Amino acid sequence: MDEHSLELLEWPAIQEMVAAEAESPMGISVARSLSPLPALEEARQFRDEIGEFRVLLSRDSAPPFGRLADIRDSISRSRPEGSVLPAMDLVRIGDSLETAGAIRRVIGSVKGLCPRLHGIASRLDGQPELVAAIGAAIEETGAVRDAASRELADLRRRLHELRDRIQARLQSLLTDPRFQPSIAESIITIRNDRYVIPVKANSRGGLKGVVQDRSASGVTLFVEPQEIVELNNQLRLLVRDEEEEVRKVLARLTAELRPRADTILRTMRLAAELDARCAAARLANRLLCAPPSLKEGGPLILVRARHPLLAAQGARPGGPEVVPIDLRVGGDFDALLITGPNTGGKTVALKTAGLLSLMACAGLHLPASGDSEVPFLRGVMADIGDEQSIEQSLSTFSSHIGNIRRIVEGTGPATLVLLDELGAGTDPVEGACLGIAILDHLLERGAWVIATSHLDAIKAHAYAHPRIENGCVEFDLDTLKPLYKFSIGLSGRSHALSIAARIGLPSSVIQRAKTLLGDGDYRLRTVLERLETEERRLAEEREMLAREVAEAVEARGKVEAERTQLQIATDEFGREARQKVDALLSEARTEIDQLLREVRFSESRASALHDARTQLGEVKQRAEAALSDMPEKEGAPMAPPGEPLRLGQQVRIKGLDQLGTVSGGPTAAGLVEVQFPLGKVRLPLESVVPGVGSRTSPAINLALVSAAGEETPAELNLIGCDAEEATRRLDRYVGEAFLAGFPTVRVVHGKGAGILRRAVAELLRDHPLVVSFRLADYRDGGVGVTIVELHPRSAIAGGAA
Repeated sequence: MDEHSLELLEWPAIQEMVAAEAESPMGISVARSLSPLPALEEARQFRDEIGEFRVLLSRDSAPPFGRLADIRDSISRSRPEGSVLPAMDLVRIGDSLETAGAIRRVIGSVKGLCPRLHGIASRLDGQPELVAAIGAAIEETGAVRDAASRELADLRRRLHELRDRIQARLQSLLTDPRFQPSIAESIITIRNDRYVIPVKANSRGGLKGVVQDRSASGVTLFVEPQEIVELNNQLRLLVRDEEEEVRKVLARLTAELRPRADTILRTMRLAAELDARCAAARLANRLLCAPPSLKEGGPLILVRARHPLLAAQGARPGGPEVVPIDLRVGGDFDALLITGPNTGGKTVALKTAGLLSLMACAGLHLPASGDSEVPFLRGVMADIGDEQSIEQSLSTFSSHIGNIRRIVEGTGPATLVLLDELGAGTDPVEGACLGIAILDHLLERGAWVIATSHLDAIKAHAYAHPRIENGCVEFDLDTLKPLYKFSIGLSGRSHALSIAARIGLPSSVIQRAKTLLGDGDYRLRTVLERLETEERRLAEEREMLAREVAEAVEARGKVEAERTQLQIATDEFGREARQKVDALLSEARTEIDQLLREVRFSESRASALHDARTQLGEVKQRAEAALSDMPEKEGAPMAPPGEPLRLGQQVRIKGLDQLGTVSGGPTAAGLVEVQFPLGKVRLPLESVVPGVGSRTSPAINLALVSAAGEETPAELNLIGCDAEEATRRLDRYVGEAFLAGFPTVRVVHGKGAGILRRAVAELLRDHPLVVSFRLADYRDGGVGVTIVELHPRSAIAGGAA
């Protein structure tokens, strides 16, 4: 990865964000060195390890990384033969090794949840023998224990006894009446590692001995009495012997550590790497990140992406709301040109794409949807921001060109190039031509490009080039505030003159600026505006079509569910019928067999036959009565298999005497459209049979006996309904309004994408109760309301009669 581009994209800030979540000094160091990884599998492995740590964090099972110390310097000083580490260094090494063992045990206890982390943690060597040896010899404070060696224990015993003798002798001098006038204070203290007594300076001759020190005021001398000089000498020698024995203990422990140095360092590095992964997991949780799909090739697709630094600000209490963006490049197009006004978020979008690509290639989770897909990039190269060097006498434009030369030389396939303000910094005409040439050259090299620009000529080139797509950031001209929304497929305008006018620049200046734009620029801008208008119209139609497809899929799902329920009910009916028929047949066979036996063995055959006929009649009556209780099967013939219903064919609904005419062929969802006197209805094929031979009565009579509600309103509000529900409610409402005697009614469907308006018009167009319908004028709701004129009830009723 290009180091200069990493700096421009603020990669060091990402490293510091991860480091802030680490708990150990070495973990912080590892986090600060995080960078995009050299191989796809390494990035996937790192990503998955972070995911496993997120599982552990959700269970409050994080290992104790905070007890790890940075022991690298201590290990380095232990390597020379004969070297001796201080006691506290050995304590820190022992504690860190013990912590490494604890980390291994914690992860091992949940290895089923984190197999990848367990693979790393299982390589942690906690050196339990060395840890035990250090703990047995040195206390946590760094003091070497008496039990560290037999010699040390003996020396400390002798030292203790000698100190007691010295203090007892000095105490007797302090209480001796002969020396009371000379003693400044009745205490025993130490000066120059020797026990002394404070004596008044003007009574120096009262106590013989060696002066070891004097007070700051000079009125007190610290005298070592003559009679304990030899005892102090012995104490000094014993202290030196003790120090030497302590050094031997430390040397022995250092010698035990020395051959294990490399293993210990490997363990500490592994533990630090685990700490860095855990820190990345904590950051992912804090920023509500998701693991991206990392792939070998294919387009870069970022869904609901947020810039990590903005996401961090938004995660703080009371932080600003961050508007996510959707961004892609590398599929239908290989270059994305982002346009729009200044401060609209173009550069943020550019940096978001670059920074999230780097994070994914480093194995980090992204502040974006889990549906995001990131190809493993060979490089990310950027030219962003103003860079002017006074020392090198380089202007901003010269600096940009130098960066672009570096990018061009290092760009190839699987490289993402980010260019901010392409063509800026020089004459607009020459800058636009240069920008177009740079774009085309980078595409020829196989790179993916995301660029920002204000130049209309580059926008026009993007519309004409098959591998370049326009995108824009949206801006509210009324409030002069960016909306931070990003749309692909549309180009944006800079709105420089409009913004200047709204801010209050004199109109004469604005008009002069428009004049200076020139006719050529005006014609190009007009063409671009027409293209943008057409693109927006197509985008709205695509969105509307997508909604309609979604509604169709939902409706098909409902039909499939109803069909499944109907099939289940049919199967249950058949099963119950078979069971009842089988039971009746079994009962009948039993009684008939009994009758036959009675006839066969009866002495009066004639009388027996008469009785048998009578009983068989009773069996028949019981069977017919039982079968009459079962649901009646449809008497009308089903359409022959393989012979579909025809347009214009009369059909009826199973179980009802409603005749209708097929007005629309079966759909892919298995629905057929039938025209009844009161309107069209879509029904499942299974619920419709040919109407030949069925009992019929005018459907209008059925409608007329349906009582309209006493509180039927003169207006129907369909806002919030889907097309199917709206059609069903409207059909019922028209009948109720007709029965209520309304001459006209209002149907409120809203403006929206026009889906409800078209559904309303389609139903009303052929409805037998509707005389006419029209859209309301603008004072009554405009295109959001349809006015419906109904037939008089008397006319319809009379005709039906």
